[in-house]
Amino acid sequence: MKIHAILVAIALLAVGCRRPIKQQHIEGAWAIGFYNVENLFDTQDDPHTFDEDFTPKGKMQWNNERYQTKLSNLATVISQMASGSAPVFLGVCEVENKSVLEDLVNEEKLKKENYGIVHIESPDERGIDVGFLYQKDKFTVTHSDHFQPNLSEFQDKTRDILYIKGKTSNDETLHFLINHWPSRGGGRKESEPKRIIAAQTLKAQVAKILAADSQAKIIVMGDFNDEPSNKSISQTLGVSCEANSTAANQLFNAFCGIEKQDKGSYRYRDYWDMLDQIMVSKTMLNDTAGARVVPQSANIFAEEWMIQTGKYSGFPLRTFGGRNYLGGYSDHFPVYLQIQF
Repeated sequence: MKIHAILVAIALLAVGCRRPIKQQHIEGAWAIGFYNVENLFDTQDDPHTFDEDFTPKGKMQWNNERYQTKLSNLATVISQMASGSAPVFLGVCEVENKSVLEDLVNEEKLKKENYGIVHIESPDERGIDVGFLYQKDKFTVTHSDHFQPNLSEFQDKTRDILYIKGKTSNDETLHFLINHWPSRGGGRKESEPKRIIAAQTLKAQVAKILAADSQAKIIVMGDFNDEPSNKSISQTLGVSCEANSTAANQLFNAFCGIEKQDKGSYRYRDYWDMLDQIMVSKTMLNDTAGARVVPQSANIFAEEWMIQTGKYSGFPLRTFGGRNYLGGYSDHFPVYLQIQF
C-alpha cells in the first residue's frame, strides 16, 4: 500500500504543474466539451474497414467485457467532466459508428442526460468517425452536414468535419463544427500539409456560415493534432488568441493560454500537447443578449483516477499500453468551456 501511495504521489507531481485549476460551475451556464475517446470500437468485424484488431480474436482481444468496461469508464468521465456535471454539448472522436454512441449514452451514468446523437460515417480507413452529443431538452438539431478535406494528392482520406445547426430551448441558433484532423504519423512537419488542407476546409465552412449570417454563433471543436501555435491553426485558420482583438470573421481560440502554460490534453514522451481545443466566433465573446463564452472557463478535465501510475506515471490512463490491457479511459483528457445566456 505504501508503494502504491508513493506511485500515485509521483503521478500527481508529474501532472499537477500542467493541470489547470478546477473550475467552479457558474449557475445557469451550459458546458461545451470535446473528448477523444480513443478507439471506441464495437466487437464486430466491419469488412469495409481495418478494425480487425478490435475484435475478440484480434490483437487486442476486444471482447464484450472489455467493450462494456470502456463504455462504463467513458460514461464516468463524461458525467463529471464539466465542473462535476455532464456537458450540455459534447463533441467526440475515434468512435467506430453510431451504434457505439447509442451504447454510450444508454450507460447508467448518462441516461438522465437524455443525449441525442449526430453521427456520419467517414471514409477513414480505420473506420473511426466524429460525433456530437446534445441534451435534447436544451437543443434541437435543424440541419447537419459533413465535409471531407481533399487529401487526394497524398492518396489519403481522413475524418469528415461534421456540421450541426440547431436551436436552443431559448430559441437561439448555434452552429457546431466537429473535427479530427490528420495525425502526426510520419512526423509533425512531414504530415503538416494534410492538416493545413483540413484547416482550409474548415475555414471555408466558417466563412460560408458567416456570409449567410454575420452574427452567427459558431463553436468549433476537435482533436486538431496540432497546437494553437502551430501553422495550421495560427496561420491557415487564422485564429486569434486575444478575445478583445478578434476580427469580425475570426475565431477565438480559448485554449491558447493553456498551451502557453505548457499544459495539454495529450502527452507524447515527456511533452504535453494541447491538441484538443474549442474555438468560438467573435459573436460569442461580448454579446450580452445571447449565448456568450464565460471568460477564463476553458479547462482540461484530468482527475487523479484518470492518471496512470507506474512505468508511464503521469500519462492519461488509457485502455491499452501497446498491447497490454490497462482498462483505462483514453489517451486524451477531455476539454470544456462554459457559455451563458
